[in-house]
Amino acid sequence: MSFVLADESIVGLRLFTADEVLSPYVYVFYAAYLVALIFTPVMRLIAREYGIIDQPDGVRKVHTQPVAYLGGVAVFLGWLAGLALSQFLVLHRVEDGLPKYVTINFGIVLAGCGILLLGLWDDVFGLSPYRKLLGQALAGVCLVAFGIGKGAAWIFIYPVLLRTNLFFGWPPGDFERLAPYLQHHWSVDLLSGLFVIGIVLVCCNAANLMDGLDGLCGGVTAVVAAGFLFLAVSLATKSGALNANQDALRVVLGLALLGGVLGFVPHNFNPASVFMGDAGSMFLGFACATMIAMFAEAGHFRWVLAALVMFSLPLLDTALAFTRRWVNRRPIFSADRYHFHHQLVARGFTVKQTVLISYALTFIFCVLGAAVVFIRTRYALAVYLVVFGSILVAAYKMGMVHERVPVVPRKTLGVSGAGEVNQADPGTVLEVRDRHRPAET
Repeated sequence: MSFVLADESIVGLRLFTADEVLSPYVYVFYAAYLVALIFTPVMRLIAREYGIIDQPDGVRKVHTQPVAYLGGVAVFLGWLAGLALSQFLVLHRVEDGLPKYVTINFGIVLAGCGILLLGLWDDVFGLSPYRKLLGQALAGVCLVAFGIGKGAAWIFIYPVLLRTNLFFGWPPGDFERLAPYLQHHWSVDLLSGLFVIGIVLVCCNAANLMDGLDGLCGGVTAVVAAGFLFLAVSLATKSGALNANQDALRVVLGLALLGGVLGFVPHNFNPASVFMGDAGSMFLGFACATMIAMFAEAGHFRWVLAALVMFSLPLLDTALAFTRRWVNRRPIFSADRYHFHHQLVARGFTVKQTVLISYALTFIFCVLGAAVVFIRTRYALAVYLVVFGSILVAAYKMGMVHERVPVVPRKTLGVSGAGEVNQADPGTVLEVRDRHRPAET
């Protein structure tokens, strides 16, 4: 199953350049950016007024002063402002009998509001991991109920069925007649719904785990959003504009996400004056998941693969975190200080350097993802597997899977050392020696 590249000789198809696709909707970016930029300090003041503050704990949180939450609300308001403005923008393709203005699927807004409220409740009152997962799953169900990602599973099922048909040598004509029926079978709809819910769960938690340093999650998401915008524009130029509103919706979502995040990151970059909190990180993951589901809905595997490649850094960190906890027999949802960014800081990089390294890695993944849409999928997948596999092996060799418990030597109490207290993180082993026995080597 692949796109029919637009050809002026084919009725109903029309070619558009990237500028023709992007220029009508660029005002969405302006609205999202300005609203997020202005409302971030406003939300910081509100958080301070009501005591919604993140207190340093000296263990996992590297900041030394209390920092206000609610920055994620400003990002959401910017995103929402961009979507609202898009309702007044004329589509890049307007013809008789077709809609004139962009139409936003209300399910996206409703599910986004649900994720934001879920994160806010967690920031203010706290939520167990399982309740957060339930809330995220309900947001995914909301997307499915409003038709987001409908038929998404077909992009994975169709290649398998096609190659099975070729392997057994069945008549091609029979398969071609059967394929449309299978594509709309209830089982495909069920699997598509599970895919959408699953991608929402994965992306929300991946973004949440990335939110460990000033400016990290927001900046990485901004780079990913720019990559998603590139994919959305490229897809709109190749789809033939048979469904101009869907093409426009993907572009609008990319612009709104990019503008909202960029308006927030200057306030959040080290040293941060405001944090996005779980409300912001989970919302950013949700926004990325929605776009991935809509790329899958477009009907071609390479667009989903490209989007997943661009989102690789959060996915890689999440995979390493769950693997590390499983290998070390710790609860899967337990917090630790062994994430990718923590490891870089532990190896001597400053917070700013670690964040900039993460931006650079995300940019590299975005370039790889962009290449997917220009070369054959099988070649792109091979390159991605080599890069991703190499990173996994390097992470294993660097000790990011097996936790190495640090040992802090006990100081001898004497005149100069009296009253001193050793500082050690939880999980650190304090070495206690028998004074009559030498230390083991």
